[in-house]
Amino acid sequence: MATASPVVLSQYDPTGQYFAYVSTALDKQRVSVEPTTASKSGLVNDNFLYLEGKDVCCTCIQWITYNDTPLVVLGLNLGEIWLYSPLSNEIVAKLNTGSSLAVLDFQLFSSKDKAWCLTGDDTIFLFDMVSQNVSKKFKIDECKDLKKLCIVDSNRILVASHQIYLIDVISKKLLLQYPGHISPVSFLQVTTDGTAFLSASQDDRFLNIYDLDTTKTKSVLVADSNVISISISEDWSHVSATTEDGDIAIFEEPLVSINSGNKRRSGKISKQKNKTITLLRSNSATRLPIIKSFINKDLINFSWLENATTPYFDQVQLGNLTDSVTTLSKPLPSAKSTQTRNNQNSDISSAKLYKEGNATVTSGDNFKHVESIVQSLDDIEGEGISETLQDRLNIISPPSRKPKERRRANAGTSSVVLAQALKSNDHALLETVLNTRDEKVIQATITRLSPQLATILLERLAERIARQTHRQGALNVWVKWCLIIHGGYLVTIPNLINSLSSLHATLRKRADLLPTLMALDTRITRSLDELNSKRAVQYGKDQLDSELVAPYQDDESNQNEDEEEEVEYIEELDDAGLIDDGEDSAEYSEDDDEHSEADNQELTYTEEGFDDDDEMRVDVEEGYSDEEVQH
Repeated sequence: MATASPVVLSQYDPTGQYFAYVSTALDKQRVSVEPTTASKSGLVNDNFLYLEGKDVCCTCIQWITYNDTPLVVLGLNLGEIWLYSPLSNEIVAKLNTGSSLAVLDFQLFSSKDKAWCLTGDDTIFLFDMVSQNVSKKFKIDECKDLKKLCIVDSNRILVASHQIYLIDVISKKLLLQYPGHISPVSFLQVTTDGTAFLSASQDDRFLNIYDLDTTKTKSVLVADSNVISISISEDWSHVSATTEDGDIAIFEEPLVSINSGNKRRSGKISKQKNKTITLLRSNSATRLPIIKSFINKDLINFSWLENATTPYFDQVQLGNLTDSVTTLSKPLPSAKSTQTRNNQNSDISSAKLYKEGNATVTSGDNFKHVESIVQSLDDIEGEGISETLQDRLNIISPPSRKPKERRRANAGTSSVVLAQALKSNDHALLETVLNTRDEKVIQATITRLSPQLATILLERLAERIARQTHRQGALNVWVKWCLIIHGGYLVTIPNLINSLSSLHATLRKRADLLPTLMALDTRITRSLDELNSKRAVQYGKDQLDSELVAPYQDDESNQNEDEEEEVEYIEELDDAGLIDDGEDSAEYSEDDDEHSEADNQELTYTEEGFDDDDEMRVDVEEGYSDEEVQH
């Protein structure tokens, strides 16, 4: 099924009269069986089988006929196989593999007394359908990550992962290995004569036909887009492939070789589709995607979905497909439709569903204009209210809003999204989870993750690490916690290196660079140490020179500091004029000098006058010293 379709799995019965499909209803999966013709009334759509239980889901679906009763085989993710009877709408038998891993494929022998089964741990089981017990189980060391199984004969089976292997179930040995596909194989079927088989894979538009004995490619059927389901007629005259575009590609005579005459192209013949069926809405260019097709003799049945979950069916004669592209128009489902159910998924013959638009009001109050009246009254009352001071302050400086706290990622939600992304192979959804940078959330998310999905997560991480080296640091955190938390489960997987070959190759490639990086780190550290030592020596010399010059500079600076410290300034005395700042003394000294010079001149003038005037001359008395007096 396409990832966008709500139908998870689907399968036509061998007659093409019934269509079994698994869809998701809320948190459970639902198994339904619909008749493919309008006149068929043996099954009604009201009978559903819900898969009860926590995390129970269907991993494979197959039609078988057991004791002349059509049964639907449901392989579950818990390792059980349920046989569901659509007629009685109940489980008639349960087969247990003894494993807790998913059942990936189930194939019944033509004798209908034995069946082969394949589980997620690459174990192959042989069931006895009479006793409903396991009669044989084994593994092949060379075959890993198996997805599909096909019965060749009573002694040989085909199993496939990316490659295809032929196994002898008696000796439990690998016989042959065939060229594989880029993605895991999703379809295997052996031709009627048992000389060749056809294989297809997920997300691939090529269908390969291999010779069973020589392992050579006989033919390659090429579709326009990826193939999601395949149907082959009993005589292998036609092969129909439903593609992701919603079309049906029909290949005629796929086993017939074409001689091109070109030696370089011999043995590598590819065939293009011969016919195409496209479904459109009437009077519109809207495409209706076809979800399944089935070839039954000269008829091709196909189905599509209406209202997202309701399957509708139609069939076309292969002989009427004369054009290379056949476009069919389908109207919207209505009561006049030939289908047994309308677009509300109810019987047309039953009472019509209640419609609110058809109800007539007979009494009650009309509140149509109440809101407008209340609004007008509020406007009238608001006119008389004056603006307060607080309102004005809020306009000037509006109150600050507290920043919203960033919501931390919820580990429970992340684990659910991560599991959904890994199961559906949704890369965009996986990226949203891997963008988490909080290591605590990463640890809690991986703790809640199922151990079976740990291997898939490591493969996805290895792909991203190999392609996007700049994200290696962030993705290594996911790898670390995945190995720590689920390491106990991973060591129980045989040949773990082969299962995680991409991760092993990526990590080994990174590890091979470690010696070179260590040597480079040593050289860089040595160079930095030498540079630091040279800087230290130069710094020591500069420090020594500064110490030799410093004493002289310190003496001068200390002397200046002492002189400055001796000077004490007192503001009150200065304001009172009691402090002599030297300016007045300087002026005073200058005045004194001028007065002294004037006095000296006057004295000189007077003395000179005295010398000239005999009357003014002072007589000098002559005396004797003490010694002379004593003598």
